[in-house]
Amino acid sequence: MGKNKKVDVWTNGKKTKKNKNAKNNKKHSINESNKEHAAAMENSDVPEYLRYESKDGKKGHSKEIYYNQQSKFKMAKPFFIASISAVIIGAFLGFFMLNMFVDINGNISQQESPSLSAAADEENTDTADAESTDAAAFDAHSAYVVQAGKFSEQANAEEMATAVQDAGLSAMIWENESFYFVLSGISNSEQQAEQTATEFTNNGIEVYVKEWQTEANEITLTDNEKEWLQMYKQQWDESFGSVSSGNHISKDAWSEVIDAVPEDTESISGFIEFVNEQYQAMGQTDKWQDQVILLNMWEQFSQLISQ
Repeated sequence: MGKNKKVDVWTNGKKTKKNKNAKNNKKHSINESNKEHAAAMENSDVPEYLRYESKDGKKGHSKEIYYNQQSKFKMAKPFFIASISAVIIGAFLGFFMLNMFVDINGNISQQESPSLSAAADEENTDTADAESTDAAAFDAHSAYVVQAGKFSEQANAEEMATAVQDAGLSAMIWENESFYFVLSGISNSEQQAEQTATEFTNNGIEVYVKEWQTEANEITLTDNEKEWLQMYKQQWDESFGSVSSGNHISKDAWSEVIDAVPEDTESISGFIEFVNEQYQAMGQTDKWQDQVILLNMWEQFSQLISQ
C-alpha cells in the first residue's frame, strides 16, 4: 500500500476522505490536542462524538471509520429510566406501606376501642356519681342525760364506767372538748331523767342530770347514703321516744334499717359497721343497756356528721 492511502471517515453523518499516515496529519500537535481537550472540559456544551467502524469491510479493503455526535436523548436516557423506575418503585412501596400502616392502626384501634369505651364508661360513671353527691344537713339534737362523772384522763373515766357496770348498771364514755364524760342514761324529759338518777343513787352511784346537746352539721353524701342516714335518724328518734317511755328498743324495726344499707359506700362504711354491732346487741338488753346503746349511736352519728 502507498503512504498516502485514503480512508473514509464519518463525521456528523458525513463521509470524508483522509490520508492515512499523511505528514500533514501531524498538524494536530500535542499542544493543540491538549488545548482542545481543555476546551472540552471547560465548555459543557461541547458535543460528545462516538467512533464507529463499518461492519461490512472485507479482507484487503479498509474499514470505514466515522464519528457521530451522540444525541442528547441517548445521553439522558439512563437518567430518565432511573427516574421513572424510582417513581414506580416509590409509588409501589408507598402504597404498600400505607396499606400496612392502615391495617396496623385499624388493629390497634380495634384492640384499644374496648379499653377506651370502658374508660369512657368509667369516666361517665364517676361523673354521674360526682354529680349525685350533695351536702346533707342534719339538725341539732338535745336530750337529758344521767352523768356519772367527768374526767380529764381517759383512764379515770374507764375506771368509773367499770364501777357503774359492777353495780349492775350500764355506762359509756363520751369524749367532748378534751374531757371524758361517763354517761349512764338518756331521756327526752328532765323529769324522766331524774327518776333514772334516783335508781342510780339507790345503787350507790352518785350521778347528775344535765342537758346534752350536739350541733347541726352537714356532710357530703351520695343520694343513697343520704337516704339511708335519714332512715337511720328517723328510727333512732323513734327508739329514743320508746325508751324514754320505759319501753325497749325494737330490733325488728332496726332490721329494716340494716337491710337497707347502701352498697359500695366508703364515707359511711365505718359508721354502718358500728350500727350493725349495736343492732346485734338489741333484743337481749335491759332498760339500762338500751339507753347506753342509744347514747353510743348518738355519739358516733355526731362524730360522723362533724367530719
